[in-house]
Amino acid sequence: MKKIITVIGAVVVLSTVIALVALPLGASAATAGSTGLTAAVVATSGQIISGTIDATGYDLGIYIGPGVHNVMVIGATVSGANDEGILVQDAWNIVIKNNTVSNNAGNATAGISENKPITLAGTTNCLVKNNTVEYNMDGGIALFDDGPNHPFAPGTVATAPIASTGNVITGNLIEDNAFGCAIVVSAKNPGGGVSNNVVSWNTVEVTNPFLGGMPRVGGIVVAGGAFGPVQVMNNVILNNVVTGGLIPGISVHAFGPGATISGTQLIGNVLSNNGAGELSGNTTGIEIGIVPGVITNTQILSDTISNDAYGVWAWNATSTHIAHLQTTAVTTPVFTGP
Repeated sequence: MKKIITVIGAVVVLSTVIALVALPLGASAATAGSTGLTAAVVATSGQIISGTIDATGYDLGIYIGPGVHNVMVIGATVSGANDEGILVQDAWNIVIKNNTVSNNAGNATAGISENKPITLAGTTNCLVKNNTVEYNMDGGIALFDDGPNHPFAPGTVATAPIASTGNVITGNLIEDNAFGCAIVVSAKNPGGGVSNNVVSWNTVEVTNPFLGGMPRVGGIVVAGGAFGPVQVMNNVILNNVVTGGLIPGISVHAFGPGATISGTQLIGNVLSNNGAGELSGNTTGIEIGIVPGVITNTQILSDTISNDAYGVWAWNATSTHIAHLQTTAVTTPVFTGP
């Protein structure tokens, strides 16, 4: 037996169905947009979604698609989706709060390279707050723009770029997810971009980065993807605690030619024992690297870094301002070059 939650207005309706019968929400309701992917719950504007959502056999747990707004996902447990547990695409004014999202992304759709269990793409004014994201198979929370370059499992293929702006990811516990980064803020589409978003007060924990042959990556990443002149502007990474991952606690990367990351603020973060997977053994708290785009006007203010070879490692970044950095058991507090 399997419980499927449908939502009508602000009323949550629980339906018990026998597995393997026809789609419990009806073929149109359970199909998430134009790609033919299925979802256990397909939201419409103004809904409140809660309860237990077993997405086993579905591509997505909850799909909040283009044009949908004013949806609240509160107190839900979402598990078992092949791809994302919660996917918000080209939507606005969405609240995802006090949920547990676990054991998703274990059977990825072909061609999908990013399968974060909570993914926002092309969104404005969305709040992801106080969720527990654990034991998933591709990291934790992702914020992308949308457009022709979509690494996630899209419900609808966007033909024109759509930016992500004014979103907040705060107070979440992200622990022991395999293969993917804990939090990613990344632009993939020229003309789209991610800007003026806040990642704050999150706790990222990796208890063992090499557990069971499934690497726990950890880390918070701000990136411009390898798709040309993308823009990542004025994003704030504030008061997060990141411990024990395979990659640096915070990474800022401009992956593609023409990619520009500017105005990033890293403030008051506490980073310890990160970068265990770096081949050189040079573990790092904060890494700023250019491969081969532009990173400029980064502020690193009052961050605390411990138990790493490098505190801040910056390569070819311009106008980087570092102040009130605190380090303990760090061999090289700041390295810059060339």
